[in-house]
Order: sequence, then structure tokens, then C-alpha cells
Amino acid sequence: MSGNDILRMVKRRFRAAGLPAHRLTCHSFRATTITDLLDQGVPLEDVQYLAGHADPRTTRLYDRRKRGVTRNIVERISV
Repeated sequence: MSGNDILRMVKRRFRAAGLPAHRLTCHSFRATTITDLLDQGVPLEDVQYLAGHADPRTTRLYDRRKRGVTRNIVERISV
């Protein structure tokens, strides 16, 4: 089973649950895992090693904790 097979299965589950699957990628899982580890207080150097990054700046690119809700995002939400 390849990574793409798993991604297709997960996207199928997302659609079945009524969730938007069009923006889901393998990097979504990578970013979520890195963000979660950093949020739990795991040192950046350890997360960098687990992610296989040579430079900590690359690991920080995956950190989604500081992303705020912008007006553009709020305007796209249909109520």
C-alpha cells in the first residue's frame, strides 16, 4: 500500500463525513504532526530530527500554531 493509496482512503472518509477533502495532502498530516509535537512542548531540535530536516527553519515552516484567523478567512465562511 502506497502513501497515495492511504491518502485516497482518507479523502474518501473525509467526503463521507461531509468534510472538504480537496485541500488535504500528505503534507497536511506532516504539518499537523509537527504542530502537535511543538504544541506539546517537544523541543524544536527533536521535532526537526523526527521530521528529517537539516535546518530548523524548515521545521518552523510546518508550525501552524501562529496562524491567526484573518478577515479573508472569516468572510469565506458561509453562515
